[in-house]
Amino acid sequence: MQNDSIPLKVLLVAEGSGGHLIPALQVAKALVRSGARIKVWYAQRQPIAALATALSREASDGGVEIDPIPVPSSRDVWGRLWRCGQLWSKASRCFDTFAPDVVVGFGGWVSAPVVLAARTRRIGCLLHEQNVVLGRTNRWLARWVDQVALSFGETQQQLPHREAVITGMPVREMIGQSRRAEAAASFGLDPQRLTLLVLGGSQGARAINWLICAALADCASEERQGWQVVHIAGPADEDRMRQAYDASGISAHVAAFVVNMEQAYALADVAVARAGASTVAELTRCGVPAIFIPYPHAGAHQRANAKLVESVGGGICIEESEATSERLLASVRQFLGDARLRQIMGQQLRTLHTTGAAERLRDAIVEIARHR
Repeated sequence: MQNDSIPLKVLLVAEGSGGHLIPALQVAKALVRSGARIKVWYAQRQPIAALATALSREASDGGVEIDPIPVPSSRDVWGRLWRCGQLWSKASRCFDTFAPDVVVGFGGWVSAPVVLAARTRRIGCLLHEQNVVLGRTNRWLARWVDQVALSFGETQQQLPHREAVITGMPVREMIGQSRRAEAAASFGLDPQRLTLLVLGGSQGARAINWLICAALADCASEERQGWQVVHIAGPADEDRMRQAYDASGISAHVAAFVVNMEQAYALADVAVARAGASTVAELTRCGVPAIFIPYPHAGAHQRANAKLVESVGGGICIEESEATSERLLASVRQFLGDARLRQIMGQQLRTLHTTGAAERLRDAIVEIARHR
C-alpha cells in the first residue's frame, strides 16, 4: 500500500500523436500539482516533432521529466519487435532506479512492453482510451491491468468482462479560456468576420488541404469578403496553402501547427477537421460545430468519434471517399450562414465534454497506488 508520506511516483507512456501525448501531459501536470514525481515517455515521430517539443517544454517547466523515444517506421515490423525488446529492458532499468508506484499507458504499441514489464514486477497499471473505439493495444492489455479509464461511456460495451471508469478526455488547461477579440489579434484577423477553422490533426491532413483548395475556387465574391480562415495545414503543405489563400483573396492565417489552440477555438465559428481524440475533445469543450472528414484508416477510430458527435447533433461526418469540394463548400455555407444552427449544435457538442478529466484520471491513479 502506498505510504502517504512518500511522494507518489508514476510513469506515463504515450504514442507520438497529439491524441495520445496531450492527455498524458495533462495528467502528468495534475499529478505534479498533487506532489507526485512523474516521468513521461512518448514515441518521437517527425511529423509532430515541433509540436511535441513545445508541449514537452511546457510540461518540463512544470516539473515533469520527459523522455522522447525514437521509434522505427510503421512499415518496419522487425524494427518494432526489436524496439519492444529495448523498451522492456529500458522499463526494467527504470523500475530499479525510479521505482514507479503506477504505470499508465495511453495507447499505441509503445505502451505494451512497458505495461507488461510492470506487471512482472507487480507494479500497478492503468490504461486510458481516448477514442470511442478501443485501440488494439488497449484492448489486448485490458485483461492485465488494474483499471481501464475511458473517455466515453459508449466504449464500456467493448469491455464486457470488466467495469471501466469514465474519466473523460483531458484537454489543455487553456482550451476554452480565450476571448474572441484577443484571439483575432493574435492571428492578425478580424473578430467581426465569420471564421472557419481548418484542422488536419497534429500531423496535418493533405486530403483536407486539397479539398479546401478546390472549395476556395468556387467561393462567391461576398464569401471571400465575409469569411476568414485559420488553417493548420501541417508542415508539408503550409507554404502551398498560404499561396492558395493569397490567390483566392480570402483572409487567412496559415500555420504548420498552433501551440495556443485555445485562441483558434475562441475565434472559430465552424471547424473542418479530422476526428482525432484531442480534436474532438477540444471542440466539445469549446462548443465549435464541426464538419468531420475522419482519417479512413487506423481501425476507423476517427469515424466512430465523428459519428458519436453527429449522433448528438454537434456536427456532421463526411467519409473521405465521399468528400468533394462541392459537398464541403455546401456544408460550410450552411453552417456559416445560420447562427441559430451553430448555437444549437454548440450546445449539443458540450454535452459530450467531461470536465476535470485530468483530475479524474489522477484520482484513479492514486487509488491504484493506495491498494497495491
